[in-house]
Amino acid sequence: MTDSLLARLESRRRAAQRRLLLNDLSRAVPPLLAIAFIAQWLEGPLAIVIVVPLLLMLAFVERRRLARFDTRWLARQLDAQWPQLEDSSALLLVDTQTTGPLIALQRERLRARLAERTLPDLRPPWPARRVAVAAALSLLVAGLFAWQPWRGHVLHGGAAAPAVGADGLAAGLRITPPTYTGVAAFRATSAEASFPAGSMVRWQLRFAHAPSAVTLRLRDGQAVPLQRDGDAWQGEQVIAASTLYRIDAPGSGVDAQRLYRLEARPDLPPQITVRAPDKTLNLLEKDQKQWQLAFAAHDDYGLGEAQLSISHAQGTGELIKVTEQTVTLKGDGDAHDREYRDTLDLTKLGFEQGDDLIVRLSVADNRQPTPNLSRSASFILRWPAEDDDESVGMEGLVGKAMPAYFRSERQIIIDTEALLAQQEQLSTAAYAKRANAIGDDQKLLRLRYGRFLGEETEGGPHDEDHDDHEGPPPPDAARAVEQEYGHVHDIAEAATLFDEPTKQLLRRALNEMWSAEGLLRTAQLPEALPHEHRALEAIKQVQQSTRIYLARAGLDLPPIDPKRRLTGDRSGLVNPPASPIGSGDGEAQAVVDAWRALQTGQPVDAAALDTWLRAHPQHGDVALDVLRAADELRRTPDCAACRQRLAARLWPLLPTPPTALQPRAAPDAQTQAYRQALQGATP
Repeated sequence: MTDSLLARLESRRRAAQRRLLLNDLSRAVPPLLAIAFIAQWLEGPLAIVIVVPLLLMLAFVERRRLARFDTRWLARQLDAQWPQLEDSSALLLVDTQTTGPLIALQRERLRARLAERTLPDLRPPWPARRVAVAAALSLLVAGLFAWQPWRGHVLHGGAAAPAVGADGLAAGLRITPPTYTGVAAFRATSAEASFPAGSMVRWQLRFAHAPSAVTLRLRDGQAVPLQRDGDAWQGEQVIAASTLYRIDAPGSGVDAQRLYRLEARPDLPPQITVRAPDKTLNLLEKDQKQWQLAFAAHDDYGLGEAQLSISHAQGTGELIKVTEQTVTLKGDGDAHDREYRDTLDLTKLGFEQGDDLIVRLSVADNRQPTPNLSRSASFILRWPAEDDDESVGMEGLVGKAMPAYFRSERQIIIDTEALLAQQEQLSTAAYAKRANAIGDDQKLLRLRYGRFLGEETEGGPHDEDHDDHEGPPPPDAARAVEQEYGHVHDIAEAATLFDEPTKQLLRRALNEMWSAEGLLRTAQLPEALPHEHRALEAIKQVQQSTRIYLARAGLDLPPIDPKRRLTGDRSGLVNPPASPIGSGDGEAQAVVDAWRALQTGQPVDAAALDTWLRAHPQHGDVALDVLRAADELRRTPDCAACRQRLAARLWPLLPTPPTALQPRAAPDAQTQAYRQALQGATP
């Protein structure tokens, strides 16, 4: 009896498990079938990728749910349905050898009571309403996705194919974009479509009259033969760039000259936006230990790897040492928009006085086989050297770091006048320091012009830096400077391309610069200004003397006949051409001929246009627009709007018309009477 009772209880527990599994499957299978249908409609292999993980997840969840229907669950169910068991149903399921006499007595009482009764049905109720709702919603979603009324697509597979149109053709395209784009496959119900470049295009064509063979003729010369499949013709081709094609189907009655367009959207390179720093050249601030960098990037199909290039330049002159390193940045955001941030530790990088730190971000996308790569501008962090005078401003720093750049004499005059205007607001030390800085600029400019006379860089005390002076020089030093800079600057020149008068002008400019430099270093700005002005005047004369003057050339016009003046006699004059468009020298003759044909209502030679556009591939998609408009006009010659569209596409390709004189309007009666009076008048 004991074994029989336990078997009956176990049978009820397993029946409950089976009912639970059936209930869950009845609610989960319709959504799974809908998901599988949608995935198969989009892409066949995608169905496996989506459905298999869902099935595995469902199996895991069901196993956990069925494990709850154990002996403890069975005891709770019996106690809930039969009060006569006195909440002791668990005693029926324990081992009799490990219990005491009281437990054994209670177990025997429960068995006796159960023997007199039929065991209850412990199976969960059947969720008929939930199953019906799940099935209805799944069918609705699958049907809407297959029909897709919002996109005009037709049902894939069992639904009816598009009807054959008046042109005898029914076309459908299945486009599968490259995997890296993340764009799902889709369908178009015409022979034309727009899609990412590199997509696989599969044609499915049906004809009103069965052709003997079908071949697609692409504009670049490729031929795509289609294979027959029932009453349809199918074929596929990877389209990497926008193109036009024709459908060659003998016997079908379809126009073999009609052009269809496939628009292949190119994968654009990533766009980089620099958030920080906000300047190309950045000077190290006081107590700055880090350099904060922030970038943002966007890509149409997804961003790839981002790398930060860091270059560290140390040293001066020819002893510059540059070390480079590359850091990969992960970034925050989604696949299309990300922000990249990095903080450079200047101490770890060994950044010292006089060094430059140059950074640049490079971001790639996921294009295959070769990704697009975009690079930002280079940004510099500069630690000025000890002899750099911050009061000089940005120009002075750039001038010393980049010897090819020198300030002009006019700018030196402007700086001198500006410093004179601020003299009362500055201390004596600051005034002398800024005057000395202008003297440095004057020296650099003097040496620059001195090279034209064959001079080398002079040595001596006056070439040493004076930026470490905290105040005006002492009187003895001032006299030494005056003696050094007060003499006539006359160093023997090497052979140059200038003639002797030009050399004298340049030598005079150098002498004035030398005198101005000495006065600037001794803070005598009012005395330096006249020398600066004279140096500027001499430089202007040098510039004028080095220019090349050519003799004037003009038209050799015939002499004027005074007897024909004011007579209106136009004999011997040639009328200008009637058309403002030139005759065309052969370079754009096909475009000119097509334009004239449009103006006169004649047929346009589309073949000549195609030949000319092939010879000029730089026009790109404009060529496709022109050929498409010409084909549209060929099929509907009486379409005025088609002529206007073709004219609008041709207009940018027309050559620039030559200048043409327009004839005067015919004189009115008053003008004619005036002319007759002039002709009859006596001189």
